[in-house]
Amino acid sequence: MKLRAIIALSSAALLTLVFALSSVAGPGPCPVGGDPDGDGICDAQNADNCTAVANPGQRDDDEDGYGNICDWDLNQDCVGGAPDLTIAFANAFVSAPWSPKAVGAYDVDENGSVGASDLTIIFANGFVAPGPSSRSCADCAAAVETGVCP
Repeated sequence: MKLRAIIALSSAALLTLVFALSSVAGPGPCPVGGDPDGDGICDAQNADNCTAVANPGQRDDDEDGYGNICDWDLNQDCVGGAPDLTIAFANAFVSAPWSPKAVGAYDVDENGSVGASDLTIIFANGFVAPGPSSRSCADCAAAVETGVCP
Protein backbone atom coordinates (compact mmCIF):
# COMPACT_ATOMS: atom_id res chain seq x y z
CA MET A 1 0.00 0.00 0.00
CA LYS A 2 2.82 2.40 0.84
CA LEU A 3 4.45 1.81 -2.55
CA ARG A 4 1.22 2.77 -4.34
CA ALA A 5 0.96 5.98 -2.33
CA ILE A 6 4.58 6.89 -3.12
CA ILE A 7 4.03 6.21 -6.84
CA ALA A 8 0.79 8.22 -6.87
CA LEU A 9 2.39 11.18 -5.08
CA SER A 10 5.46 11.05 -7.32
CA SER A 11 3.26 10.98 -10.43
CA ALA A 12 1.21 13.93 -9.19
CA ALA A 13 4.36 15.90 -8.40
CA LEU A 14 5.83 15.14 -11.83
CA LEU A 15 2.64 16.19 -13.63
CA THR A 16 2.49 19.40 -11.60
CA LEU A 17 6.05 20.19 -12.58
CA VAL A 18 5.40 19.46 -16.27
CA PHE A 19 2.31 21.70 -16.32
CA ALA A 20 4.12 24.49 -14.47
CA LEU A 21 7.05 24.45 -16.87
CA SER A 22 4.88 24.31 -19.98
CA SER A 23 2.77 27.27 -18.84
CA VAL A 24 5.79 29.62 -18.64
CA ALA A 25 7.70 28.31 -21.64
CA GLY A 26 6.45 31.08 -23.94
CA PRO A 27 5.44 30.88 -27.58
CA GLY A 28 8.28 28.57 -28.59
CA PRO A 29 11.08 28.96 -31.09
CA CYS A 30 10.87 31.11 -34.20
CA PRO A 31 10.19 29.42 -37.53
CA VAL A 32 13.26 28.60 -39.60
CA GLY A 33 14.87 31.86 -40.75
CA GLY A 34 12.53 33.89 -38.55
CA ASP A 35 15.23 35.30 -36.28
CA PRO A 36 18.31 36.13 -38.37
CA ASP A 37 19.97 38.22 -35.64
CA GLY A 38 19.58 35.39 -33.10
CA ASP A 39 18.13 37.46 -30.24
CA GLY A 40 15.13 35.18 -29.64
CA ILE A 41 12.61 37.72 -30.94
CA CYS A 42 10.81 36.53 -34.09
CA ASP A 43 10.91 38.95 -37.00
CA ALA A 44 7.88 37.45 -38.73
CA GLN A 45 5.69 38.04 -35.68
CA ASN A 46 6.03 41.86 -35.98
CA ALA A 47 8.00 41.78 -32.76
CA ASP A 48 11.71 42.46 -33.34
CA ASN A 49 12.41 46.19 -33.24
CA CYS A 50 15.91 45.70 -34.66
CA THR A 51 16.19 42.85 -37.11
CA ALA A 52 19.86 43.31 -38.07
CA VAL A 53 21.40 43.42 -34.57
CA ALA A 54 20.67 41.12 -31.63
CA ASN A 55 18.85 42.98 -28.85
CA PRO A 56 16.92 40.54 -26.65
CA GLY A 57 15.88 43.35 -24.26
CA GLN A 58 14.14 45.25 -27.10
CA ARG A 59 14.86 48.67 -25.53
CA ASP A 60 13.16 51.47 -27.45
CA ASP A 61 13.38 54.47 -25.16
CA ASP A 62 12.05 56.99 -27.67
CA GLU A 63 9.14 54.65 -28.56
CA ASP A 64 9.48 54.98 -32.34
CA GLY A 65 9.51 51.24 -33.10
CA TYR A 66 13.27 51.05 -33.67
CA GLY A 67 15.37 49.48 -30.91
CA ASN A 68 18.00 51.72 -29.31
CA ILE A 69 20.77 49.52 -30.65
CA CYS A 70 19.87 50.34 -34.27
CA ASP A 71 18.33 53.79 -33.75
CA TRP A 72 20.91 56.54 -34.12
CA ASP A 73 18.21 58.95 -35.32
CA LEU A 74 17.84 60.97 -32.12
CA ASN A 75 15.95 63.94 -33.56
CA GLN A 76 13.41 61.75 -35.42
CA ASP A 77 14.11 63.11 -38.93
CA CYS A 78 14.50 59.54 -40.23
CA VAL A 79 18.24 59.75 -40.90
CA GLY A 80 21.37 59.83 -38.79
CA GLY A 81 23.60 62.86 -39.01
CA ALA A 82 25.15 65.93 -37.42
CA PRO A 83 22.02 66.98 -35.46
CA ASP A 84 21.88 63.53 -33.83
CA LEU A 85 25.57 63.67 -33.00
CA THR A 86 25.03 67.10 -31.42
CA ILE A 87 22.17 65.79 -29.27
CA ALA A 88 24.21 62.78 -28.11
CA PHE A 89 27.29 64.90 -27.43
CA ALA A 90 25.21 67.31 -25.32
CA ASN A 91 24.00 64.37 -23.23
CA ALA A 92 27.25 62.41 -23.13
CA PHE A 93 28.38 61.07 -19.77
CA VAL A 94 24.97 61.78 -18.22
CA SER A 95 23.44 58.76 -16.52
CA ALA A 96 20.09 60.10 -15.31
CA PRO A 97 17.20 60.46 -15.74
CA TRP A 98 16.68 57.23 -17.66
CA SER A 99 13.15 57.45 -18.93
CA PRO A 100 11.48 57.30 -22.34
CA LYS A 101 12.18 60.34 -24.47
CA ALA A 102 15.01 61.33 -22.13
CA VAL A 103 18.66 60.39 -21.94
CA GLY A 104 17.95 56.66 -22.25
CA ALA A 105 17.06 57.14 -25.91
CA TYR A 106 20.60 58.40 -26.56
CA ASP A 107 22.17 55.21 -25.18
CA VAL A 108 22.50 53.62 -28.62
CA ASP A 109 24.82 50.83 -27.50
CA GLU A 110 22.59 50.03 -24.48
CA ASN A 111 25.48 49.95 -22.01
CA GLY A 112 23.79 52.16 -19.40
CA SER A 113 25.41 55.49 -20.24
CA VAL A 114 25.81 57.90 -23.12
CA GLY A 115 29.47 58.06 -24.04
CA ALA A 116 32.15 57.72 -26.67
CA SER A 117 30.81 54.45 -28.10
CA ASP A 118 27.37 55.99 -28.67
CA LEU A 119 28.95 58.99 -30.39
CA THR A 120 31.01 56.64 -32.57
CA ILE A 121 27.93 54.64 -33.63
CA ILE A 122 25.98 57.79 -34.48
CA PHE A 123 28.93 59.24 -36.41
CA ALA A 124 29.43 55.98 -38.33
CA ASN A 125 25.77 55.92 -39.36
CA GLY A 126 25.54 59.46 -40.71
CA PHE A 127 22.97 59.72 -43.50
CA VAL A 128 21.63 56.24 -42.76
CA ALA A 129 18.02 55.57 -41.69
CA PRO A 130 17.42 53.74 -38.39
CA GLY A 131 16.52 50.08 -38.28
CA PRO A 132 15.54 47.87 -39.89
CA SER A 133 12.61 46.91 -37.69
CA SER A 134 9.88 44.31 -38.19
CA ARG A 135 7.45 46.38 -36.09
CA SER A 136 4.61 47.69 -38.27
CA CYS A 137 4.42 50.82 -36.12
CA ALA A 138 8.13 51.67 -36.67
CA ASP A 139 8.10 55.26 -37.88
CA CYS A 140 10.74 57.73 -36.79
CA ALA A 141 8.82 60.81 -37.97
CA ALA A 142 5.53 59.77 -36.34
CA ALA A 143 7.24 59.29 -32.99
CA VAL A 144 7.72 63.05 -32.71
CA GLU A 145 4.00 63.63 -33.08
CA THR A 146 2.47 60.62 -31.34
CA GLY A 147 5.33 59.17 -29.31
CA VAL A 148 3.69 55.76 -29.36
CA CYS A 149 4.82 52.48 -30.82
CA PRO A 150 3.56 49.84 -28.40
